[in-house]
Amino acid sequence: MHFERQFKTAAAAALLACGVTLPAAQAQAAADYGALNAAIVEDYVLPRYAAFADAAAVLESELRKACSDELLERGEAAAAYNDAMDAWMAVQHLRFGPSELFLRSERIEFWPDKRGVVGRHLAQMLGAKDPTALEPETFANGSVAVQGFPALERLMFVSEAATWATPFGCALTVAIGRNLNTIAAGLLADWQGGEIHYADVIRGAAAGNARYFDAKEAALEFAKALRGAVLLVQDYKLGRPLGDKPESARDTRAESWRSGRSLRNVLVNLQAAQALYEAGGDHSLSALARAHPQGSELDSAIRAALARLIVAVEAEPDSLVAALKAPGGWQRLDAIRVEARQLLELMGGPLS
Repeated sequence: MHFERQFKTAAAAALLACGVTLPAAQAQAAADYGALNAAIVEDYVLPRYAAFADAAAVLESELRKACSDELLERGEAAAAYNDAMDAWMAVQHLRFGPSELFLRSERIEFWPDKRGVVGRHLAQMLGAKDPTALEPETFANGSVAVQGFPALERLMFVSEAATWATPFGCALTVAIGRNLNTIAAGLLADWQGGEIHYADVIRGAAAGNARYFDAKEAALEFAKALRGAVLLVQDYKLGRPLGDKPESARDTRAESWRSGRSLRNVLVNLQAAQALYEAGGDHSLSALARAHPQGSELDSAIRAALARLIVAVEAEPDSLVAALKAPGGWQRLDAIRVEARQLLELMGGPLS
């Protein structure tokens, strides 16, 4: 933050040396970035967090129904799980503000789990069968590895789940659903009101506040989130399971592979990135790019790359495991990874 303020002071001095009146230049910049921030918050952020909160509430309700006889019966709960995961994938890349508080992102989805922590901690909890561990406050302050979607996925979709479909296993499943519902509701509440009211923090950045020096610094959060969504796809969601060659592929490194939706996650991530880039219409990141010299070409390249990536992933099954087993599957997924890497270069170079 201190370095950025020094940089902005130097930039202001350069503007003065060129004969640009600083107040007018600052006012124009603040108006442009302020409009972008307000538009993205209203058109993109709030609706998506509201959708996540709604989906998490339905998920908890369906899990309670599924465990009504203390023996897990997936039924409608599986559909609710997928809807909630879709809603989470649409905001997964927004790693700032309320999502940073209380380890919310990690508690929603402890992934990648490079050391198998989820499996170990889940097995320990199932073995101990301690009902006090499932009390809301105790559970929320316990291991992050068992609080969210990865643990719930194991309980609902792993073939050995029948051994966990016990009264305590069902109670644990409901506890995870309740916890996800609480976190999702808290995220929306912090964006919409209360002491934090992060939407107002973003909107008020033009005047400067405790979080942001100016509107441009706040807008940087959205630019970072845009790039972060594509980086997640390229590096983690495709890079880790694919490896460097077909022989080194490890499909169990993929996100959500147990529920057969690894590439569905990728698709929702890319659709969310595309929506973020275009959110706000005349005040979007896309419009901001077009406003600069040669920006129309850059904007067209980014739009085209996002569209190609989405079409390519839509052509694959939801399951990365199934996609890898298909003839030429690794090569097709690797081509998607390469395209994502090239898009990152555009975002990390010319766009920035």
